[in-house]
Amino acid sequence: MGDMNRNSNLYIEAARVLHDIYEKKGSIKTCVHRSSFQEKQMLTALVSQTLRFAKVLETVVKRTKLLENNRLLWNDGMLARVLLYDFMIGPGLYKPGRLKVVMVKNKEIITSEFDRLLTAYGVNECSELPSSTTEALPRYVRVNLIKTSVDEVINSFVDKGWTLLHVPTDFSSFKEVCQNLDENQFLRDFHLDDLLVFPAHTDFHDSRLVQDGTVILQDKASCLPAHILSPPEGAVVVDSCAAPGNKTSHMASLMGNKGTIYAFDHKEDRIEVLQERMEGAGVSCKVARCMDFLRVKTDSQTYRDVEYVMVDPSCSGSGIVSRLDSLTNDDASVSQHRLGQLHKLQAQILRHAFSFPKVKKIVYSTCSINEEENEQVCEEIYEKFKERFKIKKVMKNWPERGREGYQKSDRYLRASPTATLTNGFFVACFKRRKRKQEVGSMENGMDQEEVSSEDDQGSQKQNGMDDEEKEGSKKRKKRKEKQSSEEGGEELMEINEKKEKKKKSKKRKRDMYEEETPVKRKEEDMGEKKEEEKEEEVLERSVKKRKERTSKSSHCSDTIDIRDKSEKMDTVESIASVGTENSTAKIHKKKKKRSKD
Repeated sequence: MGDMNRNSNLYIEAARVLHDIYEKKGSIKTCVHRSSFQEKQMLTALVSQTLRFAKVLETVVKRTKLLENNRLLWNDGMLARVLLYDFMIGPGLYKPGRLKVVMVKNKEIITSEFDRLLTAYGVNECSELPSSTTEALPRYVRVNLIKTSVDEVINSFVDKGWTLLHVPTDFSSFKEVCQNLDENQFLRDFHLDDLLVFPAHTDFHDSRLVQDGTVILQDKASCLPAHILSPPEGAVVVDSCAAPGNKTSHMASLMGNKGTIYAFDHKEDRIEVLQERMEGAGVSCKVARCMDFLRVKTDSQTYRDVEYVMVDPSCSGSGIVSRLDSLTNDDASVSQHRLGQLHKLQAQILRHAFSFPKVKKIVYSTCSINEEENEQVCEEIYEKFKERFKIKKVMKNWPERGREGYQKSDRYLRASPTATLTNGFFVACFKRRKRKQEVGSMENGMDQEEVSSEDDQGSQKQNGMDDEEKEGSKKRKKRKEKQSSEEGGEELMEINEKKEKKKKSKKRKRDMYEEETPVKRKEEDMGEKKEEEKEEEVLERSVKKRKERTSKSSHCSDTIDIRDKSEKMDTVESIASVGTENSTAKIHKKKKKRSKD
């Protein structure tokens, strides 16, 4: 292979890039950039598609024994893969040089092996063969309960020739059935009542049910958060990082489209996508807001009744199996610095969710498999709020839990292609403690309610869903009644806490004011006294003036201020004395006149 011109052969250079990727020397972009091949876009496309169909191509190379019988391939499996991809799946060979001889010479056996794979997977074109990353995952279809019921959708598929299989009683048997579904076979999901399972790679994009929003194509792992949060009908919910909106529409479906969902995203284009999906799904109970969730004033009147919060923040997406991160991430893309930045943002968003005054339940989820984004975020936040909230264990018989070594590992929920036939996922549920439990858990060092709740789970269905996670209007009404009965005590507790906080803040401000500005306060007090003295002087002068006026003219007595009774009495006495003096003078004059006569 070394005697060929490096710049003249696309396939030789693509094989070298693939070797670098598998040896973790860089990502696709990094390795292609280092290459001296001029057509970078062409090289990137070939490398990416070869990685996508890696398992199929590897199978063909082994069964056709291309490396054993063709010395031109230099026993290089990567070179054989890139040639096979363009020869059978891609657009055709591009200037292969002498390597064309290998493909032409073995065309019959290569074609025969691809035909066998087409038959085995029930597809017509090589491009429809399963990719290496999604071969084992079934096709999940979520029923939109706003528009229809699960039974109606099942009947619709049965009428079109599909066969409904019985759901096994244990999950291991369920997995086996899902992995071996024949064409036109489907069944209900083992854990989620509104989810149906179809053979892998079943194409529903042209289906009327998908186009009119009756069903939603959504991976099972992505359906877990809404079921675990399980807001009842009429609830007030916040979806902190809502776009593109599958989880938002799922919550609306479980709520019967009754209540309010505040859906936040900080990008206008993503909000537009969310609005379109909500309209297609018939969701009318949402309020889309284009703003950063961290800037939401959680104590405002608008959000005073929020009780349920969904936190599904931006993450590395390392759990999405259709991505080739396990092969293409370089050291920079998975560095501790990058994970540290994501961890910081995720923790901030989750912490902000706890600031809603009446929040009862918070669900945190990511499509990442990194502990830095999952267990470490939850453990950090739990330490800050453990006096008021607990991490609740949900879906008791779910087969995969959190990574070992953490305080609440057994209460976290993980999903993976191998264990659950889904994308990689993580979910944690925070639930507010009852008032008695807040005191008791701190004194006894344990979660009394968690113990009793886990005991109560033994009487539930085998699917492990607790009461709040079961579907059905009757059970939702019971939950609502139970929540309303608990709400009074919680509100009273919150009101008392607010009063105490206000008292403490006022006392603190008063103490600070007295300590920091004693001179200023004395000056203000003196000023207030002087003003009061001036007001008294003005009042006394006005009283004197009124007395003078009343003494000069009797008709002015009507203007006497009735508020001052003493003034009125003084005025009356003065008038009476004047009248007495005048009458005695007249009597003396009459006596003198008589004496003269």
